[in-house]
Amino acid sequence: MGFLTVLFGYGQSKQNGKLSQRPITKPVENIIATTAQLERRARSEKFCRSKNIPVYKNPKSLFVETDDKVTIRTKDEVVDRALALLYIGLKSEDAPQIYLDKLEKDFDISTKFTPQEKTYATTKKPTPQQQADANWRYEGLHVLLWALGYIDKLSYPDQMCNVAKDVKIIYDLKEQKFRQHAKLRSKKEILDQADLILRLNWACVNARTKNEPAPAKLNSEVVYESHYTLNWLINYLKQDWDSVTTDT
Repeated sequence: MGFLTVLFGYGQSKQNGKLSQRPITKPVENIIATTAQLERRARSEKFCRSKNIPVYKNPKSLFVETDDKVTIRTKDEVVDRALALLYIGLKSEDAPQIYLDKLEKDFDISTKFTPQEKTYATTKKPTPQQQADANWRYEGLHVLLWALGYIDKLSYPDQMCNVAKDVKIIYDLKEQKFRQHAKLRSKKEILDQADLILRLNWACVNARTKNEPAPAKLNSEVVYESHYTLNWLINYLKQDWDSVTTDT
C-alpha cells in the first residue's frame, strides 16, 4: 500500500513550469485538398467557431493527411509509449528512486525509452527546465490512454488532465493486461482529433505571435502536448518521438 499511496498521490500540483520555447513553423501552402480533408476541416472549424476560436483562413493550407496516406502507430507501439511517459512523468515529480525501480521491474519500462528519455531517466540532477518539459508529458500520456480506449473522450483542452486517475488505469492492470485490454481507436477517430488539435494549436500560436492570451480559455501547453502526441500517432512526416514537430 505504501507504493500505491505515493504513486497515486502524484500529479495534484503538477505542471507549474512552462515548456521550453517551441519554434513557430509555417504549414505547406497550396495543398490540393481531397474531399475527405475538406470535410474533416469543416467539422473541426465548426467546433472552433462554436467556441469563438479563430480559424485559419487560407483554404489551401493546414490539413492533416487523408486516411489512405496515414499509417497509425500499432497498439504495441502506443502501449510502450504510454508506459515510458508514465515513468518520465513520475520522475519529473521527484518520485523516490525505490518507487521508480519498482515501476521499472513491474513494467520493464527502460526498454521502451527513446534516446532522450533514457538520458533524462538516468540523470540524477535534471535541470528545472528538463523537469518541467518531462512533467508536461503527462498530457501526452492522457492522449495515448484515449487512443487505447481507456478514456472515453478527450475533454476540451482548457485544463490539465487528472494524472492520478491516468496513473491508476495503468497500475491497476499491470503491463500484460494493460496491453491485452487496449483497443486502438480507428484511423478516422484519430485523424479527426489530429485535425482538430492542429487548428487549436494554430489558434494558440497565432495568439502568441500577437502577445495575446490563448483564445477561448485554451491551455496552450495542454494543446501543444496533445498536438505533439497526435502527430506521433499519425506518423506525421515519419518522425520518431524525440523528433516530432507541431507545424502550424
